[in-house]
Formats: sequence, structure tokens, C-alpha cells
Amino acid sequence: MMNRMARRSPLLIAMITAAAFGPVAAMAQGKPKLATRDDYRACVAEDDRLLPIRQSLQARKAQHDAELKRFQDDSQAHVAEQPKVDTNDQAAVDAFNARLDALNARVAELNAHSARMNDEQAAFNAQVAAHNKRCAGMVVSFTDRDAVMKERAAAQRGGKP
Repeated sequence: MMNRMARRSPLLIAMITAAAFGPVAAMAQGKPKLATRDDYRACVAEDDRLLPIRQSLQARKAQHDAELKRFQDDSQAHVAEQPKVDTNDQAAVDAFNARLDALNARVAELNAHSARMNDEQAAFNAQVAAHNKRCAGMVVSFTDRDAVMKERAAAQRGGKP
């Protein structure tokens, strides 16, 4: 039994060694392709273009969520009012039903707004996915990165690099 284990050990050690050092050898064979300065500049500019869109979507979603909360509160208040309505008073019943109709109209508006926001968010997500596909794995030299950052800083100051 010990003899069979001794014969397998060198093979096992060779397999472990190959597994451990195989990726290192593969990485050493090729360098990653560097992106051009123009490609990097375009990605950074696209980041700048996407940021305010994201911020706007987030702000509008927060407003929409607040409106949904107000609607929920108003709906709960309306439901709580129902047992208090004098069903023998037609004016009270009509007023209650009018408020219900108004709530139904609001929910229809909120649902339409939600659908529009979902469409906008999906379009934005597609833009971000395309941007990430082009830019997320980009390898840029320090020289090109620094040059683009200097250009951007100069542009913000209104001067030239």
C-alpha cells in the first residue's frame, strides 16, 4: 500500500505545481493591450455625460417614492374614514366616493409615471452597460491617464493644458 502511494506522489506533486504556476506562466507570455489616450478620453467624457443623468434619475425616483408614500397615507386615511360615513346621507356618500375617484385617478397617474421612469431607467442601464463594456476593463498607461487628467483640469480652469 505504501509503495502505490509513493508512486503517485510525484505525479500528484507535479499536478499541484502545474496548477499553481500555470496561470503565472500564461500571464507572463502576453501584455495587456493598452487603450489609446483618445479612447480613455472618450470614456472619461462619457462618465461625465452619464453622471448627471444618473443623479437626475435618482432625484426623480426619490420624489416619486415620496409621492407614493403620500398616496399610501391618503389611501389609508380614506379607508379609515369609510366606517364614519353616514350611509343615510347621500351628500356624505357622494363626497366619500368623489375622494375615492380622486385617489383612483392619482394611482393611475402614479402608475403611468412609474412606467415612464422604468423605461428611462432601462434605457440608462443599457447606456451604462455599453459604457462598461467599452471602458470598465480598459488598461491605460499612467502617462495617458495623467495627460487626460491634466487636460480636464485645464479645461475646468478655462485654460489650455
